Order: sequence, then structure tokens, then C-alpha cells
Amino acid sequence: MSAQSDLIVDGKRIALDDDGHLVASSDWSEAVGRALAERAGLRLDDRHWWLIRFVRDHHARYGMPPLMRVVIRAMREQTDQADASSRTLYRMFPEGPIREACRYAGLPRPESCI
Repeated sequence: MSAQSDLIVDGKRIALDDDGHLVASSDWSEAVGRALAERAGLRLDDRHWWLIRFVRDHHARYGMPPLMRVVIRAMREQTDQADASSRTLYRMFPEGPIREACRYAGLPRPESCI
């Protein structure tokens, strides 16, 4: 890992792995999540933050990120997103909703994700 791939947030150097995930999940904060997203050219809105927080909560409870169908069901139940679907999630995070949410949530890259 090179220092070029690191992120500076509030004067603190945040180490990233080759996939752009935090080396130390304890370095995460919402400011770090925003900085990671901005680096990728993405501005996080309330829907993004809902998914990021959901993924963090699920990971804390179960030790792994949620499956896509779990996220879609929760999105239908917990938000006012009229068209909660995998299509909606891919519009939010085109490179892979769960994988990108994990990155911006300070979690490791999922072993398997769609």
C-alpha cells in the first residue's frame, strides 16, 4: 500500500487497502465515509446513508454484510422508497451496492457480492 492511496480526514491519515477499504475499521467516521465517497465522485444523500448505516448495523450484529434481498426487504419496511429494488440500489451505487456501502461504511470488502 502506498501513501498515495491513503486518505487525509480532519488532519488524520487514514490507511486504505488496494480496494479502497479502510485498513483499520476503527478509523471510520461519517466524515471518513463522506471523504471516501467524494474521492470516488459521489455525493452521499439520505438514501446512501440509510444503506451505509444498515450495512454497518448488520455487520455489527452478524459479522458479515447483509445479502441484497435482506437490504431490499429492510428498505421496503424502513424507508419511504417507493421502488425499493436491486435496480434502485444499483442506481445509488453502480459498482455494487453492498460492496460500495461496505467501503463507505468502513467495513472490509465482502467475500461475495453481486
